[in-house]
Amino acid sequence: MNDPLIRFMFLAHLGSTLYMVGLIWLVQVVHYPLFASVGSLDFPSYESRHTALITWVVAPPMLIEGATAVLLIWYRPTSVNEWSVWSGLVLLGVIWLSTFFIQVPCHESLSKAFDPVVHQRLVSTNWLRTAAWSVRGALVLWMTWAFMSQIEPATASSASSDMTPVKVGDRAPEFSAKSYDGKTIHLADFLGKRALVLFFYPKDGTAICTQQACAFRDSYERFIKAGAEVIGVSSDNEDSHRSFARQHKLSFPLISDTDGSLRKAFAVPKTMSLLPGRVTYVIDRAGIIRRIYSAAFASDEHVRQALAAVDKMDADTKEHQNP
Repeated sequence: MNDPLIRFMFLAHLGSTLYMVGLIWLVQVVHYPLFASVGSLDFPSYESRHTALITWVVAPPMLIEGATAVLLIWYRPTSVNEWSVWSGLVLLGVIWLSTFFIQVPCHESLSKAFDPVVHQRLVSTNWLRTAAWSVRGALVLWMTWAFMSQIEPATASSASSDMTPVKVGDRAPEFSAKSYDGKTIHLADFLGKRALVLFFYPKDGTAICTQQACAFRDSYERFIKAGAEVIGVSSDNEDSHRSFARQHKLSFPLISDTDGSLRKAFAVPKTMSLLPGRVTYVIDRAGIIRRIYSAAFASDEHVRQALAAVDKMDADTKEHQNP
């Protein structure tokens, strides 16, 4: 299965699971308890109509969740632990067994006549499904994070044919762009002088982007001492960058790539082919790309990867100068 299909599979699995998590809590806390308020005389007809309608609400997402859970066994990405996939499948088995052997018989009994004992059994035993789906929701979120955080540029993108992938060892594309303070920044400004850490992020002010920018801020002095400058790039305008930088006391420039030309020049991939990608490029003093790190959710890892690359380049330079 190719990468776009795997990403679609994860998206379908995540969406269907989270949908069911929200639905089961609504059923558990609101829907099932209110059965007792319908009235004994009207309940059989209500239950019959309820069963017919609710099937269309729960059956499609349950089938999608089940199918994608099975597919994950065969098409599990290496970044996702095998135990997590099997654990999710076991939890799904518990849910389906509970549905067909406990909840369905309760509904069938209630469709004949309302019985408070059966109703109470339905409410109390449904906690098993509620707990199992809640654990599954957390597990699937973790699996999706593990999958997305390890996507590399070569496999993370369904980039259009006019975007040539940029690889480690390539010369970085020349660029000229404005930062929020009005200064024009050129790649040529750093050649022969400093290394450059260029990190692309989706949007100012969002949680992960803020965490990433602040992590670069906290390590900025280490980058400077190692002979590197840090620059952030997103499609936000200069006013947004200015506000973002002031609010979080960012000490490095932010470039406004409003037309996406810089992102296109570096062939920055999209996350799940939908969202602006989060990619960090480490460029040496000769303008050669020495490291590329792409991860949608592992914000701090971008800083660790960039620091490791910059420290190595600095050590190599000193060794060359002092053999």
